[in-house]
Amino acid sequence: MTTVCAVCGAPRSNEQAACPSCGDAGKSRAKEDAASTSRVRVQPTPRENLVATLAYLTAIPALVLLCTRPYRKNQFVRFHALQSIALAASTLALMFTFLLLANLAAINLLLIPVALIAGIGIALLVIVCMIKAYQHRLYKLPVLGEWVERHAIRS
Repeated sequence: MTTVCAVCGAPRSNEQAACPSCGDAGKSRAKEDAASTSRVRVQPTPRENLVATLAYLTAIPALVLLCTRPYRKNQFVRFHALQSIALAASTLALMFTFLLLANLAAINLLLIPVALIAGIGIALLVIVCMIKAYQHRLYKLPVLGEWVERHAIRS
């Protein structure tokens, strides 16, 4: 399971002893550092949660967040913005595939319920991603999540 570092907001797995970005060893050390340094942020801000949630509305807010100065460096917001863009791109590819297949007369009527179920599934997936982002959790999509995580941490 993937969690978020309490110090820098970078995604990390529960098996890792230290954060790969900042080297933080865990919750106990983060609490000690918070007492000695005012710069360390143990609790995520509600603004980060809200901004990461808004990234899933459409690809446009996600693109704006990637270009906005305070959020382009925040790895938690970057992860959710990139995942939203990847989800929108894969949805467009799926819609394009359905449109191409709809031109075939033999399977035209069969695609209507499949497209309806796919649309409902994608809408539910976006809602789940929004809820997880608001709870300050990283929810990696099965195929896109690993790619998004690499690009969100790298930049």
